[in-house]
Amino acid sequence: MAASGSSAGGPAAAEPWQIRLYRHSIKKKETLGAVLRLLPPVAGRRCLEIGCSTGTSSWFLRRRGGDWTLTDFDAAQAASARRLLDADVTLIDGGGLPFPDGSFDVAVGINFLEHLEDDAGFVRDVARVLVPGGAFVATCHEDAPQRPGHRLKRLYGLTAGGAYDLARDGYARGGLERLIAGAGLAVERLESYSGLFTEVVENSLNFAYNRTAARTRAAGNGGGDGGGRFHGDAAPDSEAAFASVGWRYRAYEAAYPALRGVSLLDRLLPFGRGYMFCVRARKPAPVR
Repeated sequence: MAASGSSAGGPAAAEPWQIRLYRHSIKKKETLGAVLRLLPPVAGRRCLEIGCSTGTSSWFLRRRGGDWTLTDFDAAQAASARRLLDADVTLIDGGGLPFPDGSFDVAVGINFLEHLEDDAGFVRDVARVLVPGGAFVATCHEDAPQRPGHRLKRLYGLTAGGAYDLARDGYARGGLERLIAGAGLAVERLESYSGLFTEVVENSLNFAYNRTAARTRAAGNGGGDGGGRFHGDAAPDSEAAFASVGWRYRAYEAAYPALRGVSLLDRLLPFGRGYMFCVRARKPAPVR
């Protein structure tokens, strides 16, 4: 492990800053949990992560085994992932993947489809780099403009055309299934997760951090490289950005148990529809 963790403005911590942040992230835990539920066996297989961000998901995915190739769309976040994982991260764009046909047995992508102008073309390229029988596991937001969670995001300016670099707000279930099928992949399983209470907590925190990051950049105080912003200002993209949060993160750590308690109210609605999708699709194998 190449990275050393540090607290926000405090002494060195036992864990890298990315993992410390994850420990107190309600929705990231739900997202990774959904991915791991749908992830096929990866031991001994060639695996691709599309959009590894600062490396947190990669940290946990690699514990499942497999030979992982990591990519991201944002230079600052890719640099943080390299330091965390002591591994190469290939910088990519929305035009496609720089790998030969049939390079991977499994591909995983977390919350990247909404950012791509040509999402259909990119998913076709994912299918291209998979071997026959290979699996694609991806998460994305639901596009449901009339639901209260989405209305809150719109109020906060966290939808397409707002603070984030989004091409779309998400997908209706049928639209996601058509996107996957159009690439020649067969949907095996599709789950929804992240209920209303989790969305309220998460998007309120994202709004607060987004405003803090904007003020920091306007004041010229650093805290990030001001680079690609592919993932949006929802969380720090570097150790310097994490340290710049200072007392605000310590206050959040103290408030985390209460915020987690609010999110757990979603469990009182066990049949409620979530605001996020996780899908596993398979590239058909040739018929013998």
